[in-house]
Amino acid sequence: MVVVFDLDDTLFPEMDFVRSAYREIARCKGFYLLSRMLEAASPREAFDSTGLPIEKLLAIYRNHYPDISLPWYSLYTLASLKRQGCTLGLVTDGRSVTQRHKIEALGLHRFINDDMIFISEEIGSEKISGEAFRTIMAKNGKEESYIYVGDNPKKDFIQGNRLGWTTVCLLGGAGGEGIFSQEFSTFPKGNLPKMSIRCMTELAYLVNLKKL
Repeated sequence: MVVVFDLDDTLFPEMDFVRSAYREIARCKGFYLLSRMLEAASPREAFDSTGLPIEKLLAIYRNHYPDISLPWYSLYTLASLKRQGCTLGLVTDGRSVTQRHKIEALGLHRFINDDMIFISEEIGSEKISGEAFRTIMAKNGKEESYIYVGDNPKKDFIQGNRLGWTTVCLLGGAGGEGIFSQEFSTFPKGNLPKMSIRCMTELAYLVNLKKL
């Protein structure tokens, strides 16, 4: 069994990273800025509230080493799946430096080998292209069973569905802070997950059922 995860708002709440970036910006540019940014409705609004050049703020936001940790429910799930003998993977869109810093800060290498980590900037294509999914199947064999867990119907499940994977949507995203629409009725059928879970810990139970 091969179980592959999205990163942001699936294994951890993306807002944890955003708040970490705000704290780093405040440390570099003035602590008086922190309350302004935390009160903003979006990163763009937060940056505008500082009155500082957007390019410098973006550089800090994207390149800082985040103060984040893996939530208990993800830690439990990854450890449980690893004990069950599952091969774990990660497919995520984003910049290499940003995503690599998140992966290191979360300690994901305890569970996922580096050759099973696919970041869009590093492989030259986003997850919706399917390249990462096809590479994972080439590494592990077509006879394996595959699961992909994500939170964004706009792009997370399309390729997995086409390739015969079991696609699983984490409803509400990690910690209930997900930002992407999960109004399934507004998406084409090919975008929809085959299954949904409300808490990451349900995944270990789902994998057990698929092994029966």
